Amino acid sequence: MDQLDRKILTQLQADSSLSHADIGEIVHLSASQVSRRIARLQQDGIIRKQVALLDEENLGLHVEAFVAVTMSSYAPETITGFHQRMLAIDGVLDCCATTGDSDYLLRILARDLRGLSERINQDILGHGDVASVRSSVVLDRVKRTTELPLGD
Repeated sequence: MDQLDRKILTQLQADSSLSHADIGEIVHLSASQVSRRIARLQQDGIIRKQVALLDEENLGLHVEAFVAVTMSSYAPETITGFHQRMLAIDGVLDCCATTGDSDYLLRILARDLRGLSERINQDILGHGDVASVRSSVVLDRVKRTTELPLGD
């Protein structure tokens, strides 16, 4: 990956709806060169997919929370079952195994506090595999980006 690839990726991260010709004008390449480079970046797995970023507030998802989960068992079948359950739950945007005081950190979106409570009590707790949860509701988002640091 060279500097031109980084410039193309920077433009795609900012606005993936730009045409290859538009990107080419910005990075000083022809549209066909941009297309070839993007195809190679996709083939190499650097570009996983291109998506639309939706606004959660405008979709009625007003509560965001980070939920630290501590497991009651580390048996492989318990962990596999927990993973499968998390993959199936709408509203769990991220589920990360972590170091420290908890085993997993979840990022959850819900319509309201009642929805968050139902998600935690029905979908996370009550299955015998989670010992405890500790949740933190987001009051204000200072920074959120989907743009990865590409370096120069």
